[in-house]
Amino acid sequence: MLNKQDGKINEIVYHNTSYYNGKYRYFPTITDLKCILDEIINANSTTDYIRITPFYINELLDMQIEFEEYIFFIECRDWFDEKIQEEHIIDCLNVPDTSRVHNDFRLGSILYPLCQKEDVRSFKIALEQYKEKLREILPIMMEIAKKEMELTADHIPFGYFCFEIHSG
Repeated sequence: MLNKQDGKINEIVYHNTSYYNGKYRYFPTITDLKCILDEIINANSTTDYIRITPFYINELLDMQIEFEEYIFFIECRDWFDEKIQEEHIIDCLNVPDTSRVHNDFRLGSILYPLCQKEDVRSFKIALEQYKEKLREILPIMMEIAKKEMELTADHIPFGYFCFEIHSG
């Protein structure tokens, strides 16, 4: 069960990812995700964090794959400096429990940004950058799904990307 939390952005996430009074979760598609991100960007607010976990589902094969290495996680803190930001990105890139790892610091800076609490401008910029980066990340994730799930041309029409979204 998903609990409704206070705050403009938390309400947007709750409204767009749950139904039946929070009893069930809805996992937005890429189109839905972009609309939710636009709604969050237009809210002119921040929240403690937003985590977006991408996964691919193939209904024909009854399989799914989660892309932990492409999780988006923005955290708003009271204070941080460039060194703390860099350490945060490196920590996020060095996840020991995932079988697929990328060490692209530039990509990590987009996937794991920090922002100051109440800094709406940098929060919005980080979300916009992530939204744009999805154009580059989705084909990479599709190639991983094809390989790891052994997808053929017959399987592809039965698959789609979804995103689990949490905020706090």
